[in-house]
Amino acid sequence: MAKIWRFSFERAESLMTLDLRDHKADAFLLMSCSFGIATANSVIFAALGDIQDKFGFATASLGFISGAGFLSGFLAQLFIAPYADRGHAKRLIMLGLLVSALGAILMATSTSLTQFILARAVIGSSFGLVMPAVRALISHVDPERRGERLGRLAGVELLGFVAGPLFGGMLLDPIGISATFLVFGGVSIVTLLLIVFRSFPELPTNETSQRASIELLRYPQVRIAVLLAMAIQAPVGIFDSLWDRYLTDLGGGNMMVGISFGLYTIPFIIFASHGGRLADRHDPQKVAMYAMIFVVPAVGGYGLFQTLPPVVALNVLEGIAQALMYPASAAAVALAAPVGRASAAQGLAGASGLLMSMLLAFTTPAIYGHFGGASQNGGVAAFGAVALLMASLTVLAAVMLWRIGRQSKSAEVSSSVR
Repeated sequence: MAKIWRFSFERAESLMTLDLRDHKADAFLLMSCSFGIATANSVIFAALGDIQDKFGFATASLGFISGAGFLSGFLAQLFIAPYADRGHAKRLIMLGLLVSALGAILMATSTSLTQFILARAVIGSSFGLVMPAVRALISHVDPERRGERLGRLAGVELLGFVAGPLFGGMLLDPIGISATFLVFGGVSIVTLLLIVFRSFPELPTNETSQRASIELLRYPQVRIAVLLAMAIQAPVGIFDSLWDRYLTDLGGGNMMVGISFGLYTIPFIIFASHGGRLADRHDPQKVAMYAMIFVVPAVGGYGLFQTLPPVVALNVLEGIAQALMYPASAAAVALAAPVGRASAAQGLAGASGLLMSMLLAFTTPAIYGHFGGASQNGGVAAFGAVALLMASLTVLAAVMLWRIGRQSKSAEVSSSVR
């Protein structure tokens, strides 16, 4: 009897270990997909200048190329991501990687502005296909460590967005524009081959999985998570459109821009998993709100200085604070999502954040120029506007969370009285 008991215990322990190992393998492969799709989407930022010089496009045209990727990613996250909740999560990821490779081929063969805009839109849609499904699966395969996994995923995603322009910039001169995009298209194909024979756990599904993403806004917790996602993504718009210009106006060059990204990225990657564990132990919505107390002054503070050292130093503070916010926000979305709507909720939050980034990418350069650029009050106005918007969204989310808590307490009191 003792031998049977010991055998059963050892077998159960072995199965538990195997299951844990599978979770790690699933997480690793999903993070590889995130890295691959992030590099494919970000290499364009290193190539835009070369494309302009080679084909003679106007500077304003570059905004159309970049904006096409934002728009297609927004539409894909809002309307296509929900299909992952209907048993198609892995198919969406594979489709996204394939679309990314196709977009890279189109970029490599484009010769006109219209072709580049179309190619960029194809690549941008791949992000919207892959990332909501990846975030939903990461949350599902190991729910007890949801925040930690999402924190690591955020770090890997950011690393991919930095690696794309970095390695793309290294390849552009020696091998040219077309070959560079083909290399990154090859990365997407290799990533696709890594997962093609892997079976991931299916996301929970029910009859509500057929509904549109926008319908999720009727849930108060989802509205809070979406507001936080918009607040977190707000700085992306001004950094994409204005950061290079701003540092240049302060006397920095390309190297200083690279250093500033490094000072943001390194602490983010180091602290993201710690931020995720914090979200696992506490309410992720509150963790994100408390982290915003540090992010808002950092973003607003960029415009207050006329010299580079304090501006670049603020990158470190923002990187640490954002490392707490990103996984907490993603975990808040995962927790707020009703059963069967995990990917739809991630897509809705991602689309909302991307929409905020797009709006600020278009408006902040105009604000910066209207108030005289870095030499006058342009930096104060542009970065201050973003910081004020972030603070307003966070306060609105906090008020909604307070009202939900108050209503819950009132309901408990009424129930106990009855």
